[in-house]
Amino acid sequence: MLEDWSGRITPEFVSSLEDNEIFVFGCRNSGRHWDGASAFALKHFDAVFGQCEGRQGRSYAIPTIGGTIGLKEIRQSVMQFTQYAAEHPELHFLVTPIGCGGGGWKTCEIAPLFRNASRLQNVSLPKDFWAELRRPWFWSLYRKTFDLSAYAVSAIKCIYGAMLHRWMKLLPSRILYRVLVRCASWNEELDLSEGFAWTKRFMCFYPKSTWSRYLLNHKTRRAYMVVDDNRKITIVRPKDIDWDSVSALPDKVRELIRKRTAKYDFSIYDYNGGVAKVVWQVSPDGSWYYQDKLGNGPTTDEKDIRLYGYIDTKCRFVEKLHT
Repeated sequence: MLEDWSGRITPEFVSSLEDNEIFVFGCRNSGRHWDGASAFALKHFDAVFGQCEGRQGRSYAIPTIGGTIGLKEIRQSVMQFTQYAAEHPELHFLVTPIGCGGGGWKTCEIAPLFRNASRLQNVSLPKDFWAELRRPWFWSLYRKTFDLSAYAVSAIKCIYGAMLHRWMKLLPSRILYRVLVRCASWNEELDLSEGFAWTKRFMCFYPKSTWSRYLLNHKTRRAYMVVDDNRKITIVRPKDIDWDSVSALPDKVRELIRKRTAKYDFSIYDYNGGVAKVVWQVSPDGSWYYQDKLGNGPTTDEKDIRLYGYIDTKCRFVEKLHT
């Protein structure tokens, strides 16, 4: 019963510690204690900036976010913590709801990892963790079945979205225009003058739809898919690139050009006399994309590299892409 654990429930807010108490908090795998419980531990409980795991002063860190951190890695860290707590019965560990704030994990995902730790009399857990641990064994099976069903529905929706985009890629320009106009409420449209518009079609069940871009010609009632749902620039062909001008670029950048990948930005600017300027940002400026790898990467030293060209009213290049 929960009442039996009343003496081992971590307070919702720990403002101070007894001499034998240790503050257990979740942090980034980089050890940068910038916010949440990790910042509080850094300020009040002797946490060490740059240390992502283990005992540090009057606190103990468990990495829950950043890089390749997943439940498997968190489980291993919790096992190490449990062993440490078992070896130090003279200390009392106040475990905060690690990973359930900025880490983005659910209580039902993190709490079961502390089942062995909950058997130690010198470990206190949050009230929500205790409530999760007291659930009957079949509750976990039910939740896993529910999550699996939700995942299957999500996968089916993504497959449907991918098939829909493949179908749209094959449509004649006049029919594609009708499809996009009928779904105008889902679109974000930018006027390019002379009857042209730069738009995207967003489908909430298919996240990759945000990458697609279309050029609309309202005068002729035609539409052209410019960037597809895999970030490939469909209107650019090898013959549309001035390969001599890009020959001196880094290999990685030339590979993106060869694959015609709109990894960062591909834009069409206002039409003037039936011709529009195209700007393709192939490589980022390091000062802009300082955390380019899933938000946790090192500062990049890449240059800001862009290609420029011009297209006509049917998305055909009248001037090749060049640096």
